[in-house]
Formats: sequence, structure tokens, C-alpha cells
Amino acid sequence: MPEMSRQEKIVEGYLGVIGKIASGLSNIGITPMALTILSFALSIVAGISLWTGHLIIGGIFLFLGGIADNLDGAVARFSGTASKWGAILDSTFDRYAEFAVYLGFYGYLGHSKAHFVDFFQIVAIVALIGSVMVSYVRARSEGLGLKCSVGFWQRPERVIALGTSSILTGALNPFFVDLSYNYLHDFLLKAALITLAVGTNLTAITRLMHTHKLLKERGMA
Repeated sequence: MPEMSRQEKIVEGYLGVIGKIASGLSNIGITPMALTILSFALSIVAGISLWTGHLIIGGIFLFLGGIADNLDGAVARFSGTASKWGAILDSTFDRYAEFAVYLGFYGYLGHSKAHFVDFFQIVAIVALIGSVMVSYVRARSEGLGLKCSVGFWQRPERVIALGTSSILTGALNPFFVDLSYNYLHDFLLKAALITLAVGTNLTAITRLMHTHKLLKERGMA
């Protein structure tokens, strides 16, 4: 058996912790739907916090929403209540949660002190489109009975990138306020949004090509 990479070990360790927490929550009667709604609510708070310029708070709530999102599926498996309807609801709430978060970034950038504000608002919209398309292509592919989890920028990676960049940007921005130039203002956040705008759309295209390949192999293209 090949040795796991550091990233795989980190993911396995995180999922192990999530599994233990999910087991405990299941034992005390916490339902997957309650966690789905909690994840959505936390993401709404994150979006509002980001819009109003509270980047550190927004980043923290973004992480908490992501953790709750990981927990709902795990609790469903532990409690034996996993269902297709639950999966559809979870996916729907996830998309609305992402809309709220990206809307928060859009609003924040609208009154940011950074340069090229209009450009980065467009970048945020492109990142949102890419994020939605990553999930959409996978859902359409799996609806045809195909496995389509290729690509890097799935929701957990997006949450980590946006949450981390928000917290660090909120912590570093005060150091750039009094400078005669402010190209460094929001630098990490802008870098994360550009990375996601490119990365998510490339992932969506990769998944589309992967699906086409599988369909051709099965004579279904």
C-alpha cells in the first residue's frame, strides 16, 4: 500500500476528528438537518460580517459553517438517516451559503480602500460562478451514474482558502492604512479570490472533460 502524502494524512486526521464529533452528536439526538441549517446560518453571519468589513469574524464564521457542513453528512451516516432527499437539501443549502459568502466579499470590496475595486468585484463574481459550476458538473455527472470527484477546488478547499485569507487580511490590513500607497491592502484576500476564480473554473472544465471521457468509454457520448 503506497504511503500517504502529508495532505492525505491531514485530511484523514481531520475526517477522523469529524467522525468522532459526529458520533457524539448522533448519540445525543442532533439531526443532520439541524446541522445543515446551522451551517447555512453560520454562512449567512459570515457573509454579513464580510460585507460590513469584519474580515476576521467573517473568516471564523466561514470556518465554523464549513465544519458544520462536514458534520451533517457524517451524522447522517452514523445515525443511519442518510437519504437522497437529505443530500439534495444539503447541496441546495450549500449553494445558498456560498452565494451569501461571495456576496459578502462583493459588498466588502465595494467600499474597500484597495485599488482596482471594480475589477476584484468581478473576480469575486467569477469565483462564485466557478464554485457553483464545480458542484453542478459533478451533480449532472453523478446523475448519469458516473463518478466525478476529480479536481482540487471542492467546497472544503474553498472554505479553507477564503476563511484563512479573510482572517489574515483582517489582521494585516491595519498595518497598511497609513501608507501613501495601498496596493498591499486586502492583498491576501485578492490573491485568494483570483486563485479561486481561475481554479474553480478550471476544475469545472476538468470535470466536464472527465465526464465526456467516461461517456465515450461507455458509448454514451
